[in-house]
Amino acid sequence: ALGLLAFGLVEGRTYGWITTVHPLEVLGLTWSGGPSPVLVALVLSAVSLFAFVRRQIVLGRAGVPDRVLMDVSLFSIASFRSGNIATLIIGIGEFGVVAILPLWLQFTLGYSALQAGLALVPVAIGSFVASGASFGMAAKVAPLGQLRVGLALEVVGLAGIGLIAAPDSSWWSVSLVLFLYGIGVGFATAQVTNVVLNDVPEASSGQASGVQSAFRQLGSALGIAALTTVFFTTLSTRLNDRLTGGGLPAGEADRLTGAVTDSAGAAIGPLAANPQTASVADAAQAAMTDGVVLGGYVAAGFVLLGLITSFLIPASPAAAESGTRSSPDKEPTLH
Repeated sequence: ALGLLAFGLVEGRTYGWITTVHPLEVLGLTWSGGPSPVLVALVLSAVSLFAFVRRQIVLGRAGVPDRVLMDVSLFSIASFRSGNIATLIIGIGEFGVVAILPLWLQFTLGYSALQAGLALVPVAIGSFVASGASFGMAAKVAPLGQLRVGLALEVVGLAGIGLIAAPDSSWWSVSLVLFLYGIGVGFATAQVTNVVLNDVPEASSGQASGVQSAFRQLGSALGIAALTTVFFTTLSTRLNDRLTGGGLPAGEADRLTGAVTDSAGAAIGPLAANPQTASVADAAQAAMTDGVVLGGYVAAGFVLLGLITSFLIPASPAAAESGTRSSPDKEPTLH
């Protein structure tokens, strides 16, 4: 279910959302017409996910825990339920922007692949600083509070990307917002697992941790799919508008737009090297910047939604919700 969902969301713009616009070749077979393979994948994903959850519920009620892959009763615990929802939403905002920034750094700002990699180092440095600081703050600030501080800093950092992004952005402005974003990631990542598993019975902690990890990975896949779709759609639309607005025939504008979009921006360099197409390269760099700006704001919006969702997580343990936890030095009370 999750594999088909990720395929559908990532490849929708390539093969078409409803009908097939580009042939799909798999194991010597070609899917070239009719309903899009993306549409079929998304429908099968929904059916498979429903069947999986339904089966886990049935097995759980039948009293065969050794056959249950995911104990859905854990979602009756408020901190686990709301925490996983927040984890999913946060993952969408956190990971997607990392997929588009290197393209913009290389093909708009002119960085080499190594320089683009180094430009992302402030994220790691900020995360390292925050992870260390979180231990010193543990006595004064609860894990949930640190999570919220981290998410707030992430929102500021991601929105900052949208604010500073320009075809001639300076390296220090990019580094500054990425460092701030990294601090937020450090605080949030260090504490989100503690928050989600806070009220889970010890006997179920392994499975609960696995479920939380799956939610994080799903958020990552959805985030990359969502942000790259926003980025490439904006790049294609804005570049085509600029070229047709500059007087190019529609057919030529479509051809150049396709070349830039299909190459993820790599065609900008050759276009810039040719004096006759230098203006097209300038338009492409501006359009790519528009994609990063919108992507930064969209990512910030998802993390902000995750921050809001975190307020649904109880601030104190809620052992009573699980109905399975009892004091180790007392006999459990039956009601």
